[in-house]
Amino acid sequence: MITCRKTHVTWCVLRHIRSLYSTVNDNHSIVSLFSKTGNWATELNNDVRIEIENHWKPQLKEHDIKYRSLQTSDKSEKEKFYVLSMFPYPSGSLHMGHVRVYTISDAMARFNRLGGKEVIHPMGWDAFGLPAENAAIERGEIPQDWTKKNIESMKKQLEDLCCSFDWDRELATCDPKYYKWTQYIFLKMFEAGLVYRKQAEVNWDPIDQTVLADEQINEEGLSWRSGAKVEKRNLPQWYIQTTKYAKSLIDGLSEVNADLWGDVISNQKNWIGKLAYPIHFKYKVNGQVQEDCLTVKMTHLEYIYGISHINITSLHPLFQIYQVSSLLYTLLFEEEKTIYCITAVHPLTDSDIPVYYTEQSIQLDNTAARQDSHVAIPSINSSDQLEADRLGLSWIDVIDSKAKIVNSNQVTFKMKMLGEVTSSRLTDWLISRQRYWGTPIPIIHCPKCQVMNIEDLPVELPRVKQLSNKGSSPLSQIEEWVNCQCPKCVGDAKRETDTMDTFVDSSWYYLRYLDVNNQQLPVSKQLADQYLPVDLYIGGKEHAVLHLYFARFFNHFLNDIGILKHREPFIDLLTQGMVLGQSCQVKSTGQYVPADQVNIKGNGGVEKATGEPVELQWEKMSKSKYNGVDPQDVIKEYGVDPTRLCILSSVSPMSNRYWSEKEYKGILKWQYRIWVLIGDYMKYSKQDYTTSTSDLIHWNQELFEARNSSVHEVTYQMRKNYMINAAISRLQKFTNILKKCPPGIMRNCEEFERCLADLIIMLAPFSPMFACEYWAGVSSTVNFTHSLYQWDRIVLDQTWPLVDDNYQYEMSIKKNERDQFSIKLPLGRLNDWTYEEAVVLAQSDPQFMKHFKNVHIKHKSFRIEKDYKAWLTMHVGKEKKTRESENIADEHLNAHS
Repeated sequence: MITCRKTHVTWCVLRHIRSLYSTVNDNHSIVSLFSKTGNWATELNNDVRIEIENHWKPQLKEHDIKYRSLQTSDKSEKEKFYVLSMFPYPSGSLHMGHVRVYTISDAMARFNRLGGKEVIHPMGWDAFGLPAENAAIERGEIPQDWTKKNIESMKKQLEDLCCSFDWDRELATCDPKYYKWTQYIFLKMFEAGLVYRKQAEVNWDPIDQTVLADEQINEEGLSWRSGAKVEKRNLPQWYIQTTKYAKSLIDGLSEVNADLWGDVISNQKNWIGKLAYPIHFKYKVNGQVQEDCLTVKMTHLEYIYGISHINITSLHPLFQIYQVSSLLYTLLFEEEKTIYCITAVHPLTDSDIPVYYTEQSIQLDNTAARQDSHVAIPSINSSDQLEADRLGLSWIDVIDSKAKIVNSNQVTFKMKMLGEVTSSRLTDWLISRQRYWGTPIPIIHCPKCQVMNIEDLPVELPRVKQLSNKGSSPLSQIEEWVNCQCPKCVGDAKRETDTMDTFVDSSWYYLRYLDVNNQQLPVSKQLADQYLPVDLYIGGKEHAVLHLYFARFFNHFLNDIGILKHREPFIDLLTQGMVLGQSCQVKSTGQYVPADQVNIKGNGGVEKATGEPVELQWEKMSKSKYNGVDPQDVIKEYGVDPTRLCILSSVSPMSNRYWSEKEYKGILKWQYRIWVLIGDYMKYSKQDYTTSTSDLIHWNQELFEARNSSVHEVTYQMRKNYMINAAISRLQKFTNILKKCPPGIMRNCEEFERCLADLIIMLAPFSPMFACEYWAGVSSTVNFTHSLYQWDRIVLDQTWPLVDDNYQYEMSIKKNERDQFSIKLPLGRLNDWTYEEAVVLAQSDPQFMKHFKNVHIKHKSFRIEKDYKAWLTMHVGKEKKTRESENIADEHLNAHS
C-alpha cells in the first residue's frame, strides 16, 4: 500500500527519472514496425512475430546501451537494486537452464528500472577450470583461444534473448586483470594466517590428473566431473582455513531473508555442522612427550573433565605416522583389554588419556560426514560408556544426580586455552589443483627464505603451445616460468606450480562487477558500501551449499580486514528450479531412445521398432538421454518473447520446469488476444460511439478496480515474492477483463485507456519487444490526455504504474485456510488494521452469515502482509448449530438492527 503522502513523493521522483531518461531515444517519435507500415495486421502469424522481433531487437540493444550510459552519468540519489544471476561457464552454447535463469534476472532488472531504481545487472564468465582445459586438449587448442571463442558465442546468444545486462561491467575469471585480485585476496588471507601448506593424503582423480576436495566426490567415491574412482595420494597441498569462520557463518544466516532462503539456511547449517572446539592435546608415545599435538574436536566442551579415552580412524594424521608400528592397536570390543602405548595429556588435569585406533565410522553430529577422531565421554554417551567398561577404563561422571554439569564454571574459565570454535564436521578448504587452466598461486619457494609471497601481481599464466593431461602439473614442465629469483634474497627459487580451485575465482566476482576497472583494489570501499549487499541473487539450488558457503566466507573475511562494510553478501536468494525434459527409457534394457522412436500413450509408451514397453520420465536434460532442447531451435520456431514468457509462466521460478512445447499454445493465444485487443481499440477509436452515462459509470468503476487490483498484485509478486508466474497469471486475467469491454467503452472510457497502457507497461519486463510494438499501436491512437504517460517514448521509458490513492485494500475471510469472501477495508487502512477491527468488520458483513451460520468457530487468527493484504481465518469444527454460532448470529443481527 502507498499512502497519499508517499505517492506524491514517489511520483515526483518518477517524473524526474522519466524526464532524465526521455533522451534515451534521439527521435521524439516511436520508430516501430507499425509506424513504418501504417498497418496493424489482423493476423499475428509466425512471420509477423519474427518481423516484429527482428525490427525491435537492435533498437532495444541500442536503447539499453544508452540507458546504461545515462544511469552512469546520473548523480541523483535513487534507490539501488543489485540483481545478480550466477555467471556461466563458457561452454559455447546456452541451454534451457541458462535461458530460465537469465530471463528471470532480466525480468527483475527491467521491472526495477521501470520502478525508477538504479539497477545493477552485470554478466561475466566463470572461465577457468578443468572442462575448458580438457576440451582444449581434445581439440588441440589452447584454453585461452577456446574460452574466448565460446564467450563471444554465448554473449551473442544472450543479446539475442534480449537480456539487458550491463556489458560495460563484463569480466572473465581467466583475465589477468581479474585474477590479479584473486591472488591479492589469497595473499591477504596468507598474511592473516588463514592460508597454509601441508603434506596430506589427498583425493586424486586419475582421469583429470588432479586433486579433488572432499566436496567434489560423491557417495560412491567417484569424481563429480570425470566419474573416475578416486585414489589416495600424499602430496603437499595448499589450504584455506575456512573452519575458523564456522561460527561467523552460522551467525550470519540470521541476517538474510529467511522467507526466500528457505531450506538453504538449514542446508548451510548442516554443511557447516555443529560448532566444535579443536583441542590440541599433547601426547606421549611409550611415556615420552612428543613435539607435535594430537588435535581432536569436541562439540560439548563443558564435558571435558569426563573424557575416558580417544578414538582415531585412518583419516587422522596420527594414524599416518604410526600405522606401520606396533604402538597403535585396533579397538576390539570382544576382548577384555587392549594394550595401548599412546596417551594424550588432558589439557586441564595433566592426566593420561588412552588413544585407540578404530575401524568404525565416526560422526560428531547427525550428518553423513565422517570424522577422524572421537572424544569418548561415558557420562553423556552410552556407547562410550560401553567401550570404557569393556576396556576397564576409569572415568569421571560429569553429570551429578540433579543433571548438573560438574566443574562447568572451571571449564568456561579455561575455554580460551583450548582453541577457537570451529565446525564439527568440516575440514579446511583444499584449493590446490595440479592443472594449467586456473589462477596461479602467487608463492615462490626459496631454499634459503622458504615460502615467499609475491607482491608484484598478477602472476600470469604462461601461454603454452600444447597441453597434456598426463603426469604432474603442466606448469611444472615450463622451466622458464618455474625458475625465478627470490624477491627477498635474490637467489634461485621456483614458482608454485599448483593453481587454485575455481571456487576461489567465483567466491568474490559479485564485488568486482561494481568496480571492474579499478587498478588499485578489488573494489573501492565507497562503491562496495553503496551497492552491497546484493539485493537479489539468482541461481540453481545445486549451488546453495558449496558456492554460497565459499562466497560468504570470502565476504566475512573481507569485512574483517576492512574492505567491506557488510558481512553478508546476499540478502534475497532465488534458487530457480531445473528445466527438465521428458526421456524415454526402454524398460527391458534401460536404454534411452529418442521420443520420435516411441509411440506415446498416456503416461507410457512402446518402442516403435521392437514393441518393448517404454518408461517416460522427467529428467535433467542430456544428450545421452535424448531429452535436451536447443534454445536456438525453439526461438527460431516461436520467437524470443514467446520463449521468455513460456519459461517464466505457469510454475514458480523456484520449482522445476517440465519443458514441453505444448506450453507455447497458451502463450501464443494470450499474445494474440492482446494483439487483437489493441487492434480493436485502434479501430473503434476512429469511429463515433454513443455511450450512456450509466454504462460509463459502471465500466469506469469495474475497470478502476481491475486496474488497481492488477497493479497491486503484479507489483507485490515482483517486489516481494519474485513470483513471476503469479504476476503473468494476473496480467492474463487482466487481459480477459479488458477483452469484455464493448466498443463504446474502448472509445469513450478514459479508464479503459489507462488499463491498456498499464497492461503493456507491466508486460514489458517479460516480453520487451512485443510490449514496444503494442505501445506503438496504442500511442498512435490516444483519445485522452494522460500526464502519467509519455506517448512519444517507447514503453521501456515509462514509469511503473502505482495504485491510486482512493483504492481500497482487501481483507480475505477464510474458513480453515480456504477463502470464503473478501471485504474492502476503509480508505487508506491496511498496515495498522487490528484484530478487533477485523473481527467486527467481518461479522458485520452480510456474507458472514452465509458462510458461517451454524458453524462452530473454535478460534480466529489474523495476519497482515504489509502493503499487500489482510487475512482473517475462522478455524471451525463440524458445521452444526451451536450456542457460539447462535451468539455470532445474534451479534450480526444486532449490528444491522
